[in-house]
This record gives sequence, structure tokens and C-alpha cells, in this order.
Amino acid sequence: MSNSMSLRKNTGANKSSPDIISVSPSKCQQYIIRKPSIHIKYKDEDGIDTSSIKLFVNYKDVTKDCKITNEKILYTPTKKFKRGSQIVKFEVSDVLKNKKSFEWYFTVGTPIYNHYRGLLHAHTSASDGHGTYSDAYYMAREKAKLDFFAITEHSNMLDNYLDCSLEDASASSEWNDLIKTRNKFILNENFIALSGFEMTYPHHVQDNVGHINIFNSNGFTCSEHPDMNLDNFYKLIYNQDGLIGQFNHPCDEFGTFNDFKYSPYGDSVISLLEVGNGYNPDITKNRKAHDMYQYALDKGWHLAPTCGQDNHRIDFGVANEFRTVVLSTDLSKDAIYDSFKKMRVYSTEDKNIKIDYTINDLPIGSTLRNPSKLNFSICAIDKDYNDKVKEIQVISNKGEIVKRKKYNSNLAKLEFTLKPEKNKFYYVKVIQNLNKTSLSAPIWIK
Repeated sequence: MSNSMSLRKNTGANKSSPDIISVSPSKCQQYIIRKPSIHIKYKDEDGIDTSSIKLFVNYKDVTKDCKITNEKILYTPTKKFKRGSQIVKFEVSDVLKNKKSFEWYFTVGTPIYNHYRGLLHAHTSASDGHGTYSDAYYMAREKAKLDFFAITEHSNMLDNYLDCSLEDASASSEWNDLIKTRNKFILNENFIALSGFEMTYPHHVQDNVGHINIFNSNGFTCSEHPDMNLDNFYKLIYNQDGLIGQFNHPCDEFGTFNDFKYSPYGDSVISLLEVGNGYNPDITKNRKAHDMYQYALDKGWHLAPTCGQDNHRIDFGVANEFRTVVLSTDLSKDAIYDSFKKMRVYSTEDKNIKIDYTINDLPIGSTLRNPSKLNFSICAIDKDYNDKVKEIQVISNKGEIVKRKKYNSNLAKLEFTLKPEKNKFYYVKVIQNLNKTSLSAPIWIK
């Protein structure tokens, strides 16, 4: 398919409006120089009305700085673009007033991190779900096309669970089968199979505690061991190297972890909180914990949001569009775990939206110390034309919305500057049509 045919198809323009022949940099082009010239070629049988032409780069009207003819427009920027996605919008009409509007993006600068999509919460018949370990990993890799996927059985439902510990779970054949199956499905740079366990405190009791996923452990423990209250569990995982934790589905039904009482031991290991949970295809019927995320951050926890399907049926990864996205240097277990630990993570209810968010060029999960100013840069892009971004919000302590902007496009960008205030955090909420919501990890200011 030619470039002009592709552009016409994607814009859905009527046949009497001008044709876009080519654009440069091309649609979705990446890793180009920081100061590229923008060229657009166009034509129309009835003739182009050059006075109608407008060019916007990152929402700024740059038409007056362009060279315009009946066949093309050329814009040469005077300054280098900042690293990241650049949104361009071009408008042109013919002499009969038939208008064409076309919007696209390109990316400058080699990206530091790739965006990898996966899920971190699932159960098989080894605990209270259905299907085998192989079923789960196969569906996640081959059907859902995820980059990473974790099976996290309830630890108190695995065989011989009372004979196992975080250091040694050799007594459990189900745990060891999980490790063997996981290793068979790993394809470095293509798919990372992960495993963990769900520390499951009883939830049909008064003062229920909650459930916590633990990753990167040699073995597992359970809540039925003596003296395994939440404070002691925090201390236990603190004393193990390399563990990563996730608060699962915080709510009154399952528990809110002793009202998210802050623990420096827990905070050093638990870096994730599940803000979306469920395998219902209608995402509005699944469990949301956006308020709990805000509450935990205000309590002093350092957490990134995740979305998990918590699969119990044979629908691993394909149940809905819930995804956890991690910013990582490469697709390997060590790199993915490093990104979880450093909270370079965002949650989404859309399977392919891409969100970039930095302050002073530092990514989500970062801490800025004594900055002189805060330069925010946020970009949300969905390659599905009908998945429109409706609003971007920047949210701080106590739920204060410090900045918001409305859109109606699958390409959205927001840049602004604030004076720094100490002991603040800022995370991003992106709302799309159908009320699909994405949340980012915060960036903290000290």
C-alpha cells in the first residue's frame, strides 16, 4: 500500500478533500535526529487554497514559519525537539472549501526504556483456579501476546505448604512444577514467564488483612505459620534479598493491610499496588482501587499502580484489556524486576496505550531532590484511531489535581512547569473514551 493510500484510509477523509501524498518524518517514525524538518506533500484536482493551510507542532501554530506552495509545506524548527514523541497536525482545504485534517506523531532521540506489557496475578488448578501452568503461560504468550506473565498461587493451597519457607520450598511438588514450567516458557527478548505466590490472609473474618503477591523468591510462606501477622511478614520479606511485593485488590472485602499503616520494612519490598483487578470482559464490572492507591501514597508508601486480571478461568491474558506496563531497558527477568523495584510502571485498562511521563527528564518512580523547577512532560498515544484520549490529569498529595487538560484524539501531549514544593508527589491519570483509565507511578519531590 502506498503512503498516500495509507494516509487516506487512516484519516477517513471524503474523496473530494485534498490528498496527502506524503509526510516526513513519517507516521510513527522513531529514533530520528533532534531537529528534523517537517515536509508534507498534497494535491487536489480543484486546486489548493494555500491561505487555508495550518501546521501545528505540539499544539503550537507554526504556520507563519513555514514555506508553503501549491504542492507542499516545509517547516524547519529553530530549536531541537525534546526527547520523546512530537505531535503534528496539518490542515488544508481546496478552493471549494473541502477540508482535510491529518494528525500524526514521530519520536526523536533513542528511547532509554521500552514499554513492556504483561500481568502479575493469576491462578491455576494448583490453587483455586482452572487450567494447568502450561495452559496459563501458553495463552499469555501465544494468544494474549504479552511480554511477561506471572502465576501467583495462593500459598496456603499448595501441597505441603506448612513444610515450606521463603528460602526452601522443596517439599512442595506443585511449587517446583511451577518453577520448571516457568523456565520452559521463557524466551528472552520475546516473553518472560514469572512466578510468585499470593500471601493470603483470611478475608471472611473481622479485621481482615489482605493479600500480597511476592515475586523473585526461592520458596514461599503462608499466613498459617505461627506469629505471621502483617508486621512480622513485612520484617520477614525485608530480610530476604531481591524480593518484590504487590498489594492485591485492596478493599473492605479482602482487606486494606491494617489501614495501610506505614511500615519501613514493607515499603522497602512492596513497590506495587493493584488498582484494577478482575477477569470480567466488561471492565466496569471489575474491582477498582484508585482511591486506595491515593490513600496509600498519602500514608507514605512508595508504590506504582498495576492492573491484574487475577485469572481463575482458562482466559489467561485474554479476559480483557487490563495490563501492567513496565519501562525497562530490555525484556529479561532481571531487567523487568529491576523496573518493578524502581517503580517504572503504569497501569492501564487499554491493551496498547503508551504513556510517557517525566519531570526534568526523569521517569516515573524517580525521586527529585531540591530541584529548582519542575518541568512536566506527558504524552499519551494509542495507535487505535478510535481509542481517544479524553483527559490527562496530574494528581498530587490528597488527590489534588494540579493540572488537567481535555482532548479528543488518540494523540495527546501536555507540558508545563511548576515551582517545586518539598515532600510532594505527582502521578498521571489518563482517561480515554469508554472511561478506560490509566494511572502512572508517581515522581516524588524531596
